[in-house]
Amino acid sequence: MARKWETIICYEDRCDGFRTSRWRLSGVNTRQGFENTDGGVLWLEMTRAGDTVTVSLYKSASRGASDEVATGSANVSGLDGTAAAAAEVDLAEANASGLTGSLRLHQVHADAACPVQVGFCVDEDLHALWDGIESLPGYDATRGCAEFIRLAGEDLLAKVAAMFRDRLGGNGTAEAWFLEDPTRSVPDLRRIANPAQLRAACAHRALALAIGRSHKMGADTMYSRLRDYHQSEHERALASLVLAVRPADGSAEATGLAAAVRQSRV
Repeated sequence: MARKWETIICYEDRCDGFRTSRWRLSGVNTRQGFENTDGGVLWLEMTRAGDTVTVSLYKSASRGASDEVATGSANVSGLDGTAAAAAEVDLAEANASGLTGSLRLHQVHADAACPVQVGFCVDEDLHALWDGIESLPGYDATRGCAEFIRLAGEDLLAKVAAMFRDRLGGNGTAEAWFLEDPTRSVPDLRRIANPAQLRAACAHRALALAIGRSHKMGADTMYSRLRDYHQSEHERALASLVLAVRPADGSAEATGLAAAVRQSRV
């Protein structure tokens, strides 16, 4: 079974209605024509009735009934904004999407909706770079290149977090800017204001991983050269990367540009 998607950025600062953490999604589908996200993006909607909050995920910004891909609910009477009092929300698939998962809910101030960055690319982006991904070992007839894209996204965010360490909060910061949890040591990825800038880097990295499955160790083959090419293009995209970064207070007005510095292994 494929691992859950955990490197997920929920942009709650775009709506200021709720706070979440610890996302885990299963069944993400990136196969062209059968995606259950919109190019890697979902829209999270929360509605409250008394002490019950209903959480819904949609694959379209319009959030129509047919676009719903997962839903769940939780009692939020005990929420106080801390990690200890968080409510666990289990998400069940909707409209036979195949998408399930869970998240932790910390605060609910008002009914609201916001974008959620699940993946930085989908199979369509890989198709644009190389024709024939369906023939690669590891390609899933149902999910497409989802597993390679998940791995590429995790790797990409780890590199970005190091390259933009100061702008994203640095090592030793809380899991998210609204949580006081000193045991966490990851930057606040919600500060990345323009995640679409990471699409090309993720697509090239996913192709390098996928094509690498066809490479025989120690042999110079067509697949090894293709793998090396896409890895080189991934590194080129990172070297020229410029991210718009929001400040720690989450305000929408103040943004800054930070030029990436290419890192080399010694």
